[in-house]
Amino acid sequence: MENYSIVLFLLAIMIGLSAVADKIKLPYPILLVTAGIAVGFIPGMPKIELDPDIIFLLFLPPMLYDAAFNISLQEFKKNLNTISSLAFALVFLTAGGIAVAAYFLIPDMTWPLAFVIGAILSATDAVTAMSITKGLGLSHKTLTILEGESLINDASGLIAYRLSVAAVGGTSFVFWKAGLQFVVLIAGGMLVGMAIGKTLGLILRRIPKNNLVAISFTLLMPFVTYALAEEVHVSGVIAVVTLGLVTSQYTKQLFPDGTKA
Repeated sequence: MENYSIVLFLLAIMIGLSAVADKIKLPYPILLVTAGIAVGFIPGMPKIELDPDIIFLLFLPPMLYDAAFNISLQEFKKNLNTISSLAFALVFLTAGGIAVAAYFLIPDMTWPLAFVIGAILSATDAVTAMSITKGLGLSHKTLTILEGESLINDASGLIAYRLSVAAVGGTSFVFWKAGLQFVVLIAGGMLVGMAIGKTLGLILRRIPKNNLVAISFTLLMPFVTYALAEEVHVSGVIAVVTLGLVTSQYTKQLFPDGTKA
């Protein structure tokens, strides 16, 4: 019950800061991070332990799905080369740079742990990136690249994290095996996302103009997709992003008018 009260307290702070951010014209992720750091210094604040897998399943799929659903698929395809370079090559380079800095700046730091830190800090968040760049007058192409990159880089960041954690556990790192695992995770995630997206399209065609069905499946599918992808050991992030891109194509044809944003 004590943890429940603390969670409600944190949610109240989050909602209040989000409202304040609009008035003071400051990106709300900056306020939330600052408030989170401040809350951590409150004397007597009990330690709350949460299962990371539950957090990933509850919060990551809907955020990724929403961002992918609202991005232009045509613009995404047009800038795919740039997006892929930033989402994969740049993330791994950033993780490596952070690992080198951590190894030489932090006493008694080992290389495997340094790469864990680099993997954690290397990827940016899609929602955060767009909220911070909002109102800066950036071109539509630049915004598409930033949003597309922040959608995909979660996959490369999570893969780098898994590999570095395995190295900490004593598993030897073999480059070609890591590369093959990376390709399987990405390709498998895309196949899962496309398959479920096509399945959703078939369901909506069978039951047209039904608001309840459309809304229910739209809310349910990101969680199902992420869980299924992780169950078959492919990228749940890529699967949900692919689902969002595929589903966005059904908006005009299959979604009832009352469900369109």
